[in-house]
Amino acid sequence: MNLRNKKELVARALGVGVSRIKFAPEAAAQIQDAITREEIHSLIKQKAIIVKQKRGVSRSRVKKGKQGPGSRKGKSGARVGKKQVWVKKVRALRRHLKYLFDHGVISKENYKKLYLWVKGGQIRTVKRLDEIAREMGRKGV
Repeated sequence: MNLRNKKELVARALGVGVSRIKFAPEAAAQIQDAITREEIHSLIKQKAIIVKQKRGVSRSRVKKGKQGPGSRKGKSGARVGKKQVWVKKVRALRRHLKYLFDHGVISKENYKKLYLWVKGGQIRTVKRLDEIAREMGRKGV
């Protein structure tokens, strides 16, 4: 039993797309007999004809304004200030320093020394901090 024409009729009657119309298989005979809009509406109330929810556009698909490097205007220092970069870096270094101290990689004395080195800008990356800390741990300084 081909219900394609009925689907198109229902879609026109409800003002929705054909792909949103779904028929319950057990009510196929009733749907085949339905001709008027009133019969169609009664079948919808009986849940013999189901109108699927409209599909929207995922929010991840929405263009986020600033796209790639081509849309950037101004130097990196203008987009993110020097202070914000510094604060982010120092916080990461201090967090890692605390981790090393808590896990017994460095002693309290070495922790204080490295903390001041981080503050003074002598250690710039977490990788370098790791190298220095492991070296201090081996020497026992």
